[in-house]
Amino acid sequence: MKKFVLALTLTVLLGNARALADTQTFHAYGAAMLPERGVSMNIAPSVAFPGFTLYTSGVVQLASPEFDGATNYELLGNQGDLTIAFTVPQNSFSISLRDFKYLPDGTPARGLEMITVFGADDTTVLSTYVVGLNQSIITSTDSSESAPIGAVNLSQISGEFWTGLLQSVSFSTPDPTPEPASLSLLGIGVLALAGMVRRKLIP
Repeated sequence: MKKFVLALTLTVLLGNARALADTQTFHAYGAAMLPERGVSMNIAPSVAFPGFTLYTSGVVQLASPEFDGATNYELLGNQGDLTIAFTVPQNSFSISLRDFKYLPDGTPARGLEMITVFGADDTTVLSTYVVGLNQSIITSTDSSESAPIGAVNLSQISGEFWTGLLQSVSFSTPDPTPEPASLSLLGIGVLALAGMVRRKLIP
């Protein structure tokens, strides 16, 4: 009984102190949807992944490896912005993206991407910044926000009709707040341990 109560107390304490972090790539999803290399296809206006949903005012496009410089499966907003809407607000995020190697006319693709970070209400703008993209993969990280992050918007690259090609999304979920039920279990565990110690001390 003593071991059980101690294990229960530790589980409640550790369970409520653990922060969750995750990185989502699109390899498994892309390989299942588009096994052929060097091609692309339109998917839908939105695609859901564990922890977030990608959506656009146009259509989400999937590109396979070797498609115009792609080294892995990538998703982009075709004819519209691409938004990463987190399931729960996050402490921080990091995204890896690039531009196509060439424009349709054969000239090298080099554009500017506007990244807008929204608060937990998905409307309050926490920050905006611009990154320059080319065929190389760049990682953009912004973890200095003053409030939890609800969504990240990628606006269209200047002069083009698509957003940056997204290769991965990393995010860190805030530590869960202890729930009343968890606090009750913790209290019961502490009281039970105190009772056992008292019985041992009193003859």
